Amino acid sequence: MPFPKLDLHHHLDGAVRPSTLVALARDAGLPWPPDAESRCRVPPDCHSLPMFLDTFEFFLPVLGSRKALRRAAVEACRDAKADGVIYLETRFSPTLWVKAGFAGEEAVEAALEGLAEGERETGVTARLILCGIRNHGPETTKTAAALAHRYRDGGVVGLDIAGDERAPLSAHREGFADAARHGVPFTIHAGEAGPAANVREALEMGAVRIGHGVHVVEDPAVLAEAKRRGAVFEMCLTSNVMTRAVERLADHPFPRLLREGAKVTLNTDDPGVQGSTLSQDFERAEKELGVTKAELKRSVLFSVDAAFAPDSLKTALRKRVEEGWK
Repeated sequence: MPFPKLDLHHHLDGAVRPSTLVALARDAGLPWPPDAESRCRVPPDCHSLPMFLDTFEFFLPVLGSRKALRRAAVEACRDAKADGVIYLETRFSPTLWVKAGFAGEEAVEAALEGLAEGERETGVTARLILCGIRNHGPETTKTAAALAHRYRDGGVVGLDIAGDERAPLSAHREGFADAARHGVPFTIHAGEAGPAANVREALEMGAVRIGHGVHVVEDPAVLAEAKRRGAVFEMCLTSNVMTRAVERLADHPFPRLLREGAKVTLNTDDPGVQGSTLSQDFERAEKELGVTKAELKRSVLFSVDAAFAPDSLKTALRKRVEEGWK
């Protein structure tokens, strides 16, 4: 679908091309198996979020260098451009790169350098969100919040927390309080693998956007609260089916929520490991879920409003969307 789009929920490590991962492994002299490229994709029999996340354990060591992370960021911009994305907010957890042997600051700077290069080359406006990881402990979120504040003038625009939703969010409260104190906006993964109650907790913690949030439909009171607060849901059709957040695409609440007045958007999540694009999800929404072009445009405009961007940039993005969706 060639219409201009925004991608607000995009994981940098989950967006790397499998062919790039194989090339990086070869250049690093790593003894990868012959089926490595297929193992960099979510398996067809994936049936849960933890199984989905297991795919990352295989290839993350290959991204453990400044050069690799910078390349991933440049290629993310190229892929976004090819898909009609005009504004990209990609995210990653800098603490994962600390395990690879270099500082969180180096990881953030490498990603920002790559995004800046990609933006110059493609014209896609690309920004960075930093993530804590629920199941890796509260220090990950505190570190991400501190780095988000430090690099806010350099291209970092927000904070998030990802990982296994079964781990308690409350343990990370201090990191989000730090972000709020420094004026760093944040989104929180909630209601993907977990219940609507997790969305309520994320809202109460101050999230202005909710990553996925598909299970919010299970509790009308939580949905009403999300609408009252004007919270925006970052939904990802392909990903939500792969992780079994919904059993099948026909069960996805995106059309229902859109028509009931909730602010819902479509995004990629992990296009590299999924083997999908945002355009494909827009087409599936239209052809398989019966979402009209006018409704899809409305969701894109919700993305413009929800972007962690200054009003001047939002005005420019809105103009491009309005002109491109005529």
